Amino acid sequence: MKKLTKEDILIGKKYSETLHINSYDADVVISPLTDGELSEVLAVLGSVPLKNDGTPDTGKVDVTKNFRALRLAASLGLKDPKLTLDEVAEMKFGVPELIGTKVLEISGVTSAANAKKKS
Repeated sequence: MKKLTKEDILIGKKYSETLHINSYDADVVISPLTDGELSEVLAVLGSVPLKNDGTPDTGKVDVTKNFRALRLAASLGLKDPKLTLDEVAEMKFGVPELIGTKVLEISGVTSAANAKKKS
């Protein structure tokens, strides 16, 4: 069995994906969140019940808190362009939520299928 190395642990943060934003007809580069960053996002939501598989049940979250959490996830996950939380809040309506949802998806918090079910 292979021994887990520091490089193995930190490689996940180096992963990135290009996401096309139709509202701007442009691409952004996003990365998954680290455990610490994900903890920040979940802290915005407060107490969130867990599903049977141990993932957060975001369907039972206050809508206002959900928007704030998705903006934070977008800000933390955006790599190019890098935007502050205030700058993310200035984007066209729905774009921060789209980016934040995709960031959470590649971070392993939700799946594309679950995100579509909630739409």
